[in-house]
Amino acid sequence: MKINPKYILEQKIVFSASGQPAIDVENQLQQNGIDLRLAKAEKVVGIHEMYIDKKKDHRPDFIEMQVVNNCYVFEPGFQYALTFMEDVKVPSGMCAMVIHRSSLNRFSGSIFSGLYDAGFNSDGGCGALFRPVIRTKIEIGTRVAQIVFDKAEEASLYNGQYQAK
Repeated sequence: MKINPKYILEQKIVFSASGQPAIDVENQLQQNGIDLRLAKAEKVVGIHEMYIDKKKDHRPDFIEMQVVNNCYVFEPGFQYALTFMEDVKVPSGMCAMVIHRSSLNRFSGSIFSGLYDAGFNSDGGCGALFRPVIRTKIEIGTRVAQIVFDKAEEASLYNGQYQAK
């Protein structure tokens, strides 16, 4: 069962990350979720290695992208790690998904994200992965994704490697 996005904002479950402009409720509050704005982008390069023993895992490298006229330019054939201007603290009894806005999906690419588990707490902006299919220019602050919350009964609260400390 989806959770009303007004409730999410009222309870400060999604809020402006430190140093970022305040959430623009008039424009970011949507029918079923809350729009997320682009803060930062990095190109993902190298190899990602995953093993049963997570201590052996190796993450790919992230290359800081150049900002030109307050915009990032994304090239097809690459993946980009996006950081949003919003932080999220997923409470017990909920989970969340980040999905692309339909205008981005229709014209230039898709945003992918894993499940945000109950107990997850970002710090400095939540994030997702962007895969453009054509050359795409996006201004910093543009609404590119939407976060949607659902009710969930968790086995335990998240306390993994991406948890804000």
